[in-house]
Parts: sequence; C-alpha cells; structure tokens
Amino acid sequence: MYRSVLVTGASSGIGETTAIHLAHKGFRVFAAARSSGKLKNLSGLGGGRISPVTMDVTDEASIKNALTEISADGSALYGLVNNAGVSVMGPIEEVSASDWKRQYETNVFGLMNVTRAVLPQMRREGRGRIVNIGSVAGRIAAPFQGVYASSKHAVEGLSDALRRELEPHGVKVSVVRPGFINTPFGHQEQEELARYTGESGAYAEQVKIYKEWHAKGHPNAPGPLVVAEAVHHALTADHPNSRYTAPKKMLAYLALRNLAPSAITDRVFKKVTGLDAYKKEKSA
Repeated sequence: MYRSVLVTGASSGIGETTAIHLAHKGFRVFAAARSSGKLKNLSGLGGGRISPVTMDVTDEASIKNALTEISADGSALYGLVNNAGVSVMGPIEEVSASDWKRQYETNVFGLMNVTRAVLPQMRREGRGRIVNIGSVAGRIAAPFQGVYASSKHAVEGLSDALRRELEPHGVKVSVVRPGFINTPFGHQEQEELARYTGESGAYAEQVKIYKEWHAKGHPNAPGPLVVAEAVHHALTADHPNSRYTAPKKMLAYLALRNLAPSAITDRVFKKVTGLDAYKKEKSA
C-alpha cells in the first residue's frame, strides 16, 4: 500500500510540482484545489498515483466533503502538505481591511481548517506528517510585503506549537520556507504591487522601485522542485527537520536576520532592493 498524502493548492507552481514529485516517489497523492478543472494538468502523471480533489481551504464544508471523498477511496492520510496560499502586497497603511482578511483566511485560517480536520485520524493511528509551506518572508519581512509576511510569521508560530502538541501522538510537523521560486506566484505579486504605483499614492515611488527589483526575483530563481524535495524529506525522514529553507542560498539572508542588528539588516534591504536611491532623491 502506498502512503497517502493530501497536497493543497496543487493546481500550479509549488503545489503542482510537489504533487507530481511525491507521486513519482511512491506516494498516493490527493491533489486539491478550489476548481477540479485547474487540476487537469495532473491527469495521468505520477504513475497514475495522483487523484484530483475539489477543496476550498476557506470553506469547512468543502474540506469535509473532500476528506469524505478521500476516505471513500479507502485511503487513510499519512501526510498533509498545507501549500494553498495567496500573497497580498502593498504598503501596510494602504492595504484594505478586506485584503488583510483575504490574506489570513487562506494562509492562516485555511491552513488550520484543513489541519484540524485531518488530525483526529492521524492521532488515532499514532502517526502522520504535517508540512506547512511557510516562506523566508516568515522570518525576514521585505517592505511592501508586510501583509503576506505577517501571515507567514503566524504559520511559523502555530507550527512550533503544533509540533510540540503532537509529538506525543506520533505526528511530526515541519515548515518549508521557500524564497524566490520560479512559479506564476511572482506574477500575482507583481499585479498586487501595481495597484499601489498610481501617482496619488503616498508610497507610489517607493513601490515602483521595489516592484522593479521584485520583478527579477522569481524569473531568475530555481524552479519549485527544490521545495518539493524538501517536502519529500519532511515526509519521509525518521527525524525530519522542524524547518527547511529552499533554495538553501536563502539561509544567508536568514543568518543576517538572526545575527545582525536590525539597523544593518535595514540598510542591506535598502541597498539590495534599490530603495536607498529613493532616500537620496528625496534629500537631494
């Protein structure tokens, strides 16, 4: 029998690649997305071990229906990969309350909706793996990414607590932190930033500079396989890491965040993103 794993947000990018990679590694994969039509690309891949499941992580009834479908298949879930997510970008002062809620409904509450739904079965069986897809932004927040970063900070905290609560029950919890990854996610973030570049915006010039730097990040980054490989390790290692960073070169930025004073980190951010030029222009 193949071990079964549920991957949320599997219609593209990291989720799609993770589903395919895990199937090729021998897992029985239930690939979930809000629309089953978006999962057509997975049909026939992974040696036939991928099954599409319609699931909206923000809708508890949808989650229940999806898990009933998985159970009817005869599969007891061994793993859960909480990958479904959105990215709300923009100045904290200007992002609307509805966009803040949209961010947390998916990235935090959606993650916990699915986790809470699968835990009773995992606890009864005394085994299981939960892998939460966080972000490097969950430890080091760039300007104009504060809404998204705050949601990923929340994932870090709840994952720590969950890991400690579930350890006696045989369920292990890991966080995988992607940095820039070459997926369509970058296009969505660029569209979000574009909303705040109008001439009337108080932060318009800063956002333009940041957006230009950000536009180069995802296209020049490794593909999502580096994340999928980290997920596979978290699901299969006898002693999985509490945290994985992908690609590993992002560890240098996390070291800067952890070891350097905030003033130094702030200066590095200005230099790297080009936002130091904005300050020079304003003081000229």
